[in-house]
Amino acid sequence: MVLKESFPRDLSPLEKDLLLWLLPADRPGYREYRSIVAAWSVAAKGRRGEGNFILASETTEIDNESPLPQVFAYGLVELAHGAIAITIRERLGDQLEYEIVSLEGESLPDVLEEKRRWTFSTWLPKQACPNCLGILREVVMQTERGRRFALALCKNDGRIWVYDEVSGVNHPVPLTNFYNELMLHTKVRDPNIALNSKRLFTDLQNYSDSTLSRAFASYNKLKTKIEFEDQLQITDERKPSLLRRLHSRILKSD
Repeated sequence: MVLKESFPRDLSPLEKDLLLWLLPADRPGYREYRSIVAAWSVAAKGRRGEGNFILASETTEIDNESPLPQVFAYGLVELAHGAIAITIRERLGDQLEYEIVSLEGESLPDVLEEKRRWTFSTWLPKQACPNCLGILREVVMQTERGRRFALALCKNDGRIWVYDEVSGVNHPVPLTNFYNELMLHTKVRDPNIALNSKRLFTDLQNYSDSTLSRAFASYNKLKTKIEFEDQLQITDERKPSLLRRLHSRILKSD
């Protein structure tokens, strides 16, 4: 007989440890979420099945009808056998949704036999990918007032995220939505390219920093990851002048 879970309940020690690990205390943008984890109770199950729950204040009426909030933080704990994925979604009013699930579909162990754990939350520009430890493509972006960001793309993992220098938050960016904006910006209509988002990483060398920045700016208007106080400063890329092209040909012919 399976006992029905009752709510509200406190976070388990394992849940609290994993959620706070995804929210570094030394980064301003994660502090609000850390306060929520410390103060609110588990009020209900989410709509995504096992391991999906909602934190809320005592008087909150749970909303399971609104569109699912975007991912705010993500990490993985690799075990001796299997792995556990931890996801925190963006705050929706007075509730916060999270998922802690075994990638093998098993129940969570009482004691974790960890091999390693990694998260996007602690990444900084010029560092390796937190998962594969490989070299990333980084696109530095800046607003007109000097606020800096870094768009990170990992070819090995097929993941994208954007780092905000002010808040210290690394926002995961969904591949498909970003790629759609890139295709619109570059005016690619060939369905073999435009509908195959994985080509972003195989063709990554074909896209300039400016093009990727413009695609992110367009995406951010539709699915806001960062609230910009002013416009991103994107340098227009111009074709080399006729004089420069002739000079280049002369050098090659020497």
